[in-house]
Formats: sequence, C-alpha cells, structure tokens
Amino acid sequence: MGDTKMAASEATSTASEATESEATESTQQETDWKAEARKWEARAKENLAKATENSTAAQRLAEIEEANKTEAEKAQARAEAAEKRAIELEAKALRAEVAAAKGVPVNLLTGSTQEELEAAADALIAFRGEQKAGPTSGSLGRVNQNTVKGTPGEQFADFFQSNLSS
Repeated sequence: MGDTKMAASEATSTASEATESEATESTQQETDWKAEARKWEARAKENLAKATENSTAAQRLAEIEEANKTEAEKAQARAEAAEKRAIELEAKALRAEVAAAKGVPVNLLTGSTQEELEAAADALIAFRGEQKAGPTSGSLGRVNQNTVKGTPGEQFADFFQSNLSS
C-alpha cells in the first residue's frame, strides 16, 4: 500500500506541476500577447505620425507644383497674347499703308495680305468712280437716277456753284 500511496502522491504532484506549468505558460502567453499588442500599438502610432507628416509634405508639394504650373501657364498666355497683338498691329499697319497709298478709308479694306488689301482698295476706287445718288427725303423710297461723279468735296463745290449761279 505504501507504493500505491507513493504513486498516487507522485501522480498528484506531477498533475499539479503540469497544472502549474500550464498556468505559468498561460500567464507567459498572456504577458507576451499584451507586450506584443503594446509593441504594435506603438508602431502604429509612429506610422500614423509619419503618415501625417508625409501627407502634409505631399500637400505642400502639390501646392508648389500648382503654383509653378500656374506661373508657366500665365507666361504662356502672355506670350500668346503678345504674339496675337503683334500680328494685329502688323495687319493694321499694312491696312493703313495701303489705304494711304490708294486714298481709301482704312475701315473699308478687307483682306489679310498686301495683294488682297490692294485689290479691295482698287475695287473701292472703281465703285466710288461713278455713284448713283441715294433717295432724297421727299422721294419716299424712289431712287434718284442722277449719277454723281467725283469726290464728296467736288460734289459739294458743284452743288454750291450751281445753286449760286441760279
């Protein structure tokens, strides 16, 4: 019987040692889990801080790029406007030159090249050469069939002389 008691006591002590080692292991696992959780939480906070810094830096970079892009676009728009203005001024100078040479009003000339402008001026001169007088106030829509020759100054002089001599 002594052996039986001894065996029972050994089994009890082995069982209690196993229970204690499981409890210790369990406690160690819980402690390890808590330590791991704290470690990952700290890393997550560090990463969040870095991500916030990176986000701010990326936003600032985007603002700088937008400002530079805007300046480039502004410069391009100014260059295009200057080029357009130069072309318009050249065309205006050419119109004035042709109008002065041909003796026609600048605003009646059409065309973009010197040849086109000269052709338009010649057409105006041909048209102006002999004109029919427009309706008078008393004719109410009937066209005066008299032809008028010369410049308006010559026409006025002729009218003045014809009415004075009568």
